[in-house]
Amino acid sequence: MGRQRWIAAALLLLMTGAGAQTATAPALDEALDAPTRAHIINEYARRLTEQHVDGPRAKAAADDLRKHLARGEYDEQLTARSLAARVTRDLAAVAPDRHTYLEWVPYDLGDERQRPVPPAQSADNFGLRRFETLADNVGYLKITRFGPLDRASIEAAGRFMAQAADCPALIIDVRDAGGDGQAMAALLSSYLLVDQRSYIFRDKQLHLHDQIDREGHVTAEYWTTSDLAGKRFGGYKPLYVLVNEKTNGAAEGFAYDLQQYVKRAVVVGAPTLGDARVGLKQRISRQLQTSIAVTRASNVITRANWESMGVQPDRMTTSGAALDTALQLARPAILVQPATGKARAAQSAP
Repeated sequence: MGRQRWIAAALLLLMTGAGAQTATAPALDEALDAPTRAHIINEYARRLTEQHVDGPRAKAAADDLRKHLARGEYDEQLTARSLAARVTRDLAAVAPDRHTYLEWVPYDLGDERQRPVPPAQSADNFGLRRFETLADNVGYLKITRFGPLDRASIEAAGRFMAQAADCPALIIDVRDAGGDGQAMAALLSSYLLVDQRSYIFRDKQLHLHDQIDREGHVTAEYWTTSDLAGKRFGGYKPLYVLVNEKTNGAAEGFAYDLQQYVKRAVVVGAPTLGDARVGLKQRISRQLQTSIAVTRASNVITRANWESMGVQPDRMTTSGAALDTALQLARPAILVQPATGKARAAQSAP
């Protein structure tokens, strides 16, 4: 009995000690001496001038970082976390850009075992959140994010979009939505667009927008696809896209492309965040990585994008009133649809 009590007491002490150690363990924060700080600043400045999509603005930001360093203004940033916050603030003052900053991470970038496991893409149905029918059988699709494409997400997109195929009008809600899945945005657009440039020669695929680097070279192209799973809504029935000030990234591209292609969609809500660039992240120290905007979107029709200014709605309203406003627009649009609308919708079917 005495031996059993001794073992139990020892186990209790071990468990208590482990719990205390876990509770008080400091967060990993890399210490930086002066030479290391100087290396980080100079290397980031070099990457900015060589990689950033806006060359002149990047050079100004890089020169500004070097001036801060030379004046000793980073001497008090003794850890990776504090240096990241200060450098990011200095960058934003010269080159405001959602993809250009110095990022601190709470783990060792050189140890793959410490990297957090990303959530399963299918956990929220790839951001394809909800379908329902509203008054007058108007379809409503809620999208919360645009993620990467793979076989599972393509199949999910087909099922999701097919639910609205027979509705007389459709509202797609991307308020608060974001993500970097531009290919997913192009895929979803394929269910909503047909070539309207000619009644004789119709392209099965439409070129939506490109990503372009600082030299003007196209690094990625985004097209609709003709090989779709499920029924299409088509390219003629009334379509409304809801946006707000939190709509960002690929969600903005989705709204902008639909708005610009022969005014296919009526955008309703408030101007979006204004994020039309793509960033590149590169490790620079144990816990720091540089993020730099390396490309910008270019819509095929306008040869412009929504950077900084955001996508401008066709019908401006508050975020909270956007759905009701779209419904008010949809009702008369459904009533005045010509009989040929059904024939056109049939033409847009695969």
